[in-house]
Amino acid sequence: MTLTCRAAVLHQSGTPLSVERVSLAQPMPTDVVVKVRAAGLCHTDLEVIDGSLRYPLPMILGHEAAGVVEEIGSAVRDISVGDRVVLSWNPHCGHCFHCDRAQPILCETYLARGAEGVHFDGASKAQLVDGRNLAHLMFLGAFSEYVVLPAQQAIVVPNDIPFDRACLIGCGVMTGVGAALNVAAIGHGDTVMVTGCGAVGLAAVQGARLAGARCCYRCRPR
Repeated sequence: MTLTCRAAVLHQSGTPLSVERVSLAQPMPTDVVVKVRAAGLCHTDLEVIDGSLRYPLPMILGHEAAGVVEEIGSAVRDISVGDRVVLSWNPHCGHCFHCDRAQPILCETYLARGAEGVHFDGASKAQLVDGRNLAHLMFLGAFSEYVVLPAQQAIVVPNDIPFDRACLIGCGVMTGVGAALNVAAIGHGDTVMVTGCGAVGLAAVQGARLAGARCCYRCRPR
């Protein structure tokens, strides 16, 4: 049976999103179906809306989300129905030059298909009521009540993490914390300046503290 749900669709840059019913593709054996419980609005979504970042349209935006697994494909082994998951926008093949060197962000298939607005297998997973395929932002298209995606993009998290916090891990937190831990090479006792404390900046501050950066005098216990 075809699953239908509501999704926020961008038909043309510079115009509002349109909430409408869409039909989702049948999951493949390695896919999962996730009911989205919370999704963040990232600046990348806004860039697609205003046209400064060009993707095929019409498109379902959203790439920072968390939800509950509703269905799993026959080949899925490490995820169960009912699991809470954070959605990842970085699927990878696991066997190209960069994947073999633990650099999935540079996966050859990921980079080749990223601008096409399709899922990692090269297909659209949603259609409008008139039968037109919908593009998906960053292999997800999470501004939808449900998403169909490869199991590798559903990362199981503890049940006690609220959905509105868990969704931020999908982009803002891992971008900011990852920059502090993996790029800046912050050491114990270092002094760090973060310019701009939005979602990513605040996550960078937390990442700096995790790396051992020195706390300023204002927040030290007196």
